[in-house]
Parts: sequence; structure tokens; C-alpha cells
Amino acid sequence: MKLHSTGMINFQEYYVINDVSKVRVISKTEASESLPWSVYVGAAGMPGRTAYFGYKEYAKAKKGDTIFVSAGAGAVGSMVIQLAKLDGLKVIGSAGSDAKVQFMKDIGADVAFNYKTADTLEVLKKEGPLDVYWDNVGGSTLDAALESMKDFGRILVCGMISSYNDAKGQTYKNLWQIFARSLSINGFLEWFLAPKWTDEFYQAIPCKLASGEIKYREEITKGLEGAGEAMRKIQMGENLAKSVIVVADE
Repeated sequence: MKLHSTGMINFQEYYVINDVSKVRVISKTEASESLPWSVYVGAAGMPGRTAYFGYKEYAKAKKGDTIFVSAGAGAVGSMVIQLAKLDGLKVIGSAGSDAKVQFMKDIGADVAFNYKTADTLEVLKKEGPLDVYWDNVGGSTLDAALESMKDFGRILVCGMISSYNDAKGQTYKNLWQIFARSLSINGFLEWFLAPKWTDEFYQAIPCKLASGEIKYREEITKGLEGAGEAMRKIQMGENLAKSVIVVADE
């Protein structure tokens, strides 16, 4: 019987695991049998766990709330959109291409827009105010969200990809909204929340992915030699789905 494991391991063709506490052995249930193993590094893996753990821990969402998800077509953002819709929230999503906007609509976003062709603040003023903002990008999008929050709103900082390659940094004009509106801001990493939420995630999510209740998509690259280009596309926002490097077929 083949065993499959997931965890933070080296990016290489072969890896000997000496400390099994660093990985989790995963197995499929009857309900998730049809799910490809590649999904376990995407929607059923770390990106999916990041979305689930952070949303469950910090969103404090209730039916009728409004949430804005930046980078909503990405592996994390698209999961957050769908979790929020399952809870009955109004969902606003932003992304950087019309194809990504269409994907957000396909997975249930009530409002989806291309931040390159629409003014983020204008959209949020029209469709908000916001109870929750899930931040994947930082920069001007975070600043617009700060200006659009309700009192006692919650901001979940998952990433700031607009700043990763910006040597000049970002300037924010709305940080004062944090105290003016009594906002809660939580930054997090998936592994800090793993002890609390991992078992629940694997019980709840893979079967929903297999059934189609939660949708996902992948962009497969075959072989480590293509990894550099795949990573470049992610940093430039050119990927259209969760980027997966398949080192070798089973």
C-alpha cells in the first residue's frame, strides 16, 4: 500500500523523512476517493488549510455579513470566498484579470471586479461597508479596505504580495481607522493554527472538493525544471490557478 504525506519538506525529487512529526500521512475516504493527489498540495493542502484555519479562527462571520477577499481567484482566496458563501455572507472579490473575475463569479462571489480596470475604493463604497476583509495583497487595496470597514470590523492579514518585490515599500493613509472604528487585525500563518483546526479540515473539506460543493482548479507543471517559471508567474500574477509542480507521476 502506498502512503502519501504532506508537510513542509525540501523541494526535490527524493526526500528521506527522519522526523515524522513534520509531516502528516493522508489517506482518502470513500467520499474523497476521486480527488487527485495533486489537490492535497492545493485546495486540500496548505492553501486550503490556510483559508479554513484563518476564516474559522478570526472571521467571526455570521449570515448577512459582508466580506471582501483580495486575490479572490487564488488558491487561498477562492477557498475563502466559498467558505463565506456557505455561511451566507455577501462576498466581494478582486483579482487582476477578467478571466480571474469570471472564476470568482463561477464560485459564487456576489461582486467580482478587476482591480486593474476598476477603482477598488469606489467598488467598496458602493458594495460595502465591510464586516470582514481578507487581505492577500496589502498596499493600496488594504488602504481602501481600511476606509471601508464597519465599526468593530475584522481584518485577516494572510499575505501582502504587492509588497514582496517592492523595494520602496508602501504608504498607508488610513491606519488611523484601526482605532477610530475599533477594528481587529489578525495576521497568521497556517501552522500556528494547525493543532486546533487540522482534523476538522480533513473531515470537512476533501469530501466537499470531491463532490464539487467546493470548486478548485489547478495549473500543473511537469518536472522540477519548470518550477522557476511557475514561481515567476505567481509573483507576477500571471498564473490562472493553483500552481502545482508534479515531480513525477506515480
